[in-house]
Amino acid sequence: MFLKKIQEQFSREGIPFAIVGGYAVAIHGIARGTFDLDVITEISEGNLTKMESALNSIGLNPILPVSAKEIFQKLAFYQKEKNLVAWNFINPNKQRESLDIVLTEDIRNCRIIQATTDFGSLPVISLEDLIRMKSKTGRVQDLEDVKALKKLK
Repeated sequence: MFLKKIQEQFSREGIPFAIVGGYAVAIHGIARGTFDLDVITEISEGNLTKMESALNSIGLNPILPVSAKEIFQKLAFYQKEKNLVAWNFINPNKQRESLDIVLTEDIRNCRIIQATTDFGSLPVISLEDLIRMKSKTGRVQDLEDVKALKKLK
């Protein structure tokens, strides 16, 4: 499965990451279908470069024609002028293999838990930080997720 492939590749490369988005909602106990895998990581040039290389090595390419170095160096510009929230990667031969690196959160500012799943132990953003993160977007689906997640508390 795609999630396991990502976990193994990032672990092999020593890349810090945590699952966020719809997968995290489901892992925390709310039934939620989702297509892409959303992750957070350390927002640094070196780490984004490692992620880019790791993802390329398993067949995922960035949708935007920009490098990790450019993303990092121009992040404030891209966020303000282009409303860039995530750096998207997709496998052109397996479109269901899609991953978004969320650029609005740094893993160092979040509490990460190890969740036991059918795929083993996975790093997932804490319930509190997931609610905080989703509350900021204003998107309808995220606000629905927040309502459901708050019932778990």
